[in-house]
Amino acid sequence: MTTFIGTANPNFSPYAMEELRRRIPETAVSGLSSGETFRFTSGGREPSELLKELRRDEPVFLRHLFPLESELPVSDDAAAASESLETYAHTLGERVRGRKVAVQVRKSQGSPFPFSSAEGRDIIANILRGLGGEPVVQEADLIVSVYATDKAILLGCSDPRDNLSDWPGGAVRFRREEGLLSRAAFKLLEAERVFKLPLDRFTNALDLGASPGGWTSVLLDRGLKVTAVDPAEMDPSLERHPRLHHLQRNAANLSFPPGTFDLLVCDMSWDPHRTCRLVSALSPAMTAGASGIITLKLMYRKPFQTLRELTEAYAEHFDVCKVKQLFHNREEVTMWVRRKP
Repeated sequence: MTTFIGTANPNFSPYAMEELRRRIPETAVSGLSSGETFRFTSGGREPSELLKELRRDEPVFLRHLFPLESELPVSDDAAAASESLETYAHTLGERVRGRKVAVQVRKSQGSPFPFSSAEGRDIIANILRGLGGEPVVQEADLIVSVYATDKAILLGCSDPRDNLSDWPGGAVRFRREEGLLSRAAFKLLEAERVFKLPLDRFTNALDLGASPGGWTSVLLDRGLKVTAVDPAEMDPSLERHPRLHHLQRNAANLSFPPGTFDLLVCDMSWDPHRTCRLVSALSPAMTAGASGIITLKLMYRKPFQTLRELTEAYAEHFDVCKVKQLFHNREEVTMWVRRKP
């Protein structure tokens, strides 16, 4: 039986833990800190088979995980903390020789761990070099994970694909690119990455609830033609874009010729059931196999019931490919669907 350290969005770890209880027989789960990080065991499952299943069918709320291989005392003494990191790094030996290794160091709020992420990373990286490993930031063969709580330093080493995300703690961070109109744009950029759905492969997009244009600006940047629907104004920087058609109307009052769009995106702050009815009503305007990226607001007390109801409702017109709470989601999740023939 293997213990893992899991991470979810702030205040969503109880839902991530509940998902794992339902998926893993005999698992033990317990919170670690700040409603975000927790530990769980492989229970009655073979760890390798469990990881394979979690990769194939990712839980909605589990953002990141790594195997717990060492648990050492934590203190604010720099020499002691450095010794702990070095001791674990030396155990990696042949595992890292000739391989590219990323080191990811995080700590909980209130942890006495005395080093910054960069300082902790450098301590371990120096040992890895001596063992014949190559410390890298991206495109690693292995990831060494360090998470310091108020009581312990938790360490593990794993294949990046087994972490569900190769970002530290699953925190996908983008630089604020020129031209992005709002932080909401980061949700679409992350969805593109997580769903492995390059946006530039599409041609004609329908953006529902588009104002002020955060998602529209990303789609235009990818070369798409965009029909943006919102009664509100779009950002002035988009007004004269040659590939943008803004319909300043309520989407519920619109219809389009069949097969007009090969992509639909929707990030409206509506009741998710109302959003589902709207998207479903507009599904004939999508080509067969067209994709939809839709934000589902979690405004009810029972999110699992809400997601089950919405998945069933969307399934009448779409194949539901994936539902995931992205790092840039807040009280919501993002769904990727494909229009049924």
